[in-house]
Amino acid sequence: MKLLYIKKQIMKLLTRINIIILFTLLNFGCSNDDDTNTNETPQILTVTDIDGNVYNTITIGNQVWMLENLKTTTYNDGTPINEYVFGDDWHNNNTQIDYYQWADTFDLNNQFDEELPFDFYGGMYNHFAIESGKLAPEGWRIPTIEDFMELENHLTNNGQSGTEGEALKTTTGWFDFSGNGTDAIGFKGLPNGYINAFGGPTLGGGICTWATTEVNIQNGTRTSINLFDETTMLYANNAIQIGAGIRCIKE
Repeated sequence: MKLLYIKKQIMKLLTRINIIILFTLLNFGCSNDDDTNTNETPQILTVTDIDGNVYNTITIGNQVWMLENLKTTTYNDGTPINEYVFGDDWHNNNTQIDYYQWADTFDLNNQFDEELPFDFYGGMYNHFAIESGKLAPEGWRIPTIEDFMELENHLTNNGQSGTEGEALKTTTGWFDFSGNGTDAIGFKGLPNGYINAFGGPTLGGGICTWATTEVNIQNGTRTSINLFDETTMLYANNAIQIGAGIRCIKE
């Protein structure tokens, strides 16, 4: 009887040991799984320009776009861009001086309660700065018409047919006559306006103007993408004297 009792006690002890080992292994396995999942969590991609400005990005289909307009005042090779001063010639074809200036943030329609920072809408660049080929950070570029068409097609095919432009606009900050957007995919298109041929900021708060690389020198035009008072994206052939914002795309 005594021997039988000892055997039972040993069996109980072994069972407890096995349970402890199994519990430990399960916990270890779960910890490893958690670590693996943490490591595999996708990180939000950011890009930093040569001035140290950091931009969040968004992946749309096969494209990666910046979520802000470019703000650099320096080319990616370290050369400063000329800052436009009132009275300078914004577009002098004889001297071909590159210029940037900040978009208009006067908020004449009181769309914002607080004062906007000077670079809220990003930089506006003249023809010669855009044509330098050195505005975008390394690995990024100024988009083509085809890039914007691909973006537009993505919107069309994903529930935004006929409202592609509205889907790119922010939900606040636009003049009433332009109308706010839905920001359906989080693209955050802001009304940066444009720079007229004389160097004056124009229609800030009313229209978004993004430059493309498409230039027709014979006609003296550059194609820009506009978000304005229609629900669709507008492709406009503007005079090359017009200054515009830049929304970069990853190469």
